[in-house]
Amino acid sequence: MNNRTRMSIGVIALALAGGTLGTSTAVAGNNAASTTDARIAAQSPRAAAAVTPRLFLPFPCGTKWRVSSGASSHSPALDIDKGNAKAEGKRVQAAADGVVVFSTRFARGSGNTIQIKHKGGYYTTYLHLKSRSVSKGDKVKRTTKIGTLGKDGPTANNHPHLHFEVAKGKKNADRWGGADGGAHRSTANLYPKAYKGAGHTWSNQVSHSCSAPKPTKWALFKVVKPVTKRAWAGTKYKSFGKLSKGKTVMLGCNHTRRPDGKLYRRLDGGGGADGRGMWVRSSTTYVKQIKGCTK
Repeated sequence: MNNRTRMSIGVIALALAGGTLGTSTAVAGNNAASTTDARIAAQSPRAAAAVTPRLFLPFPCGTKWRVSSGASSHSPALDIDKGNAKAEGKRVQAAADGVVVFSTRFARGSGNTIQIKHKGGYYTTYLHLKSRSVSKGDKVKRTTKIGTLGKDGPTANNHPHLHFEVAKGKKNADRWGGADGGAHRSTANLYPKAYKGAGHTWSNQVSHSCSAPKPTKWALFKVVKPVTKRAWAGTKYKSFGKLSKGKTVMLGCNHTRRPDGKLYRRLDGGGGADGRGMWVRSSTTYVKQIKGCTK
């Protein structure tokens, strides 16, 4: 019996004895986890200490989730679901840019599991996935699909959810899934909220992991109703005045976005508080396209 099998059985026994609370049982520690890819392991300790990655709920922009911290043996790890079986198969994304440390399946414990190293020596680990879309050494961006949410592995207790952990430093990251709570895990600061404390459940948590690439094609539009210029940061925005009726503007043809479910286009030449430009509502109520897209 190897260490991972032995520890998985021990954690399952602890759960049966009432040792943990929440939607999932802690999974065996990953003392046998794959080592970090050499390309990122060479980062200097001084440089690592100087930066902290901005992490996001690892799901598409605007989607809503239930987040639970569980008992002290589980917290600050999080179990994330939708409160029903509809979560299974939903897209799971990287919480921030990074490199995949390992992507494998532990049949006797956490099932399909992925770990990613981010800047500053931070790691995120994703357990019980239904499927995996990345491999060891892959470079990922925030919003990159890494797999789908599932209930894989016996410690998922047949409950579709994502067990999610944050750790600082490789030694702590290698202890992922252990039933020792905060001894090796870090608080999950998932913009814009820090999920602190055991025994908590936060409902209707919105993912702010929204991409905003600059369009490469533009078209001439005429404003038919005054429309607010907005600079988006996740699903939140700041207003920067309005475009007046009758004004002609260049708006992006590709790379539109729907951070609140409504269609927005990038305004050419806008600065924006989030450094990604100004955006305006693009329904025909507000703007009318008068020339085709540039090639």
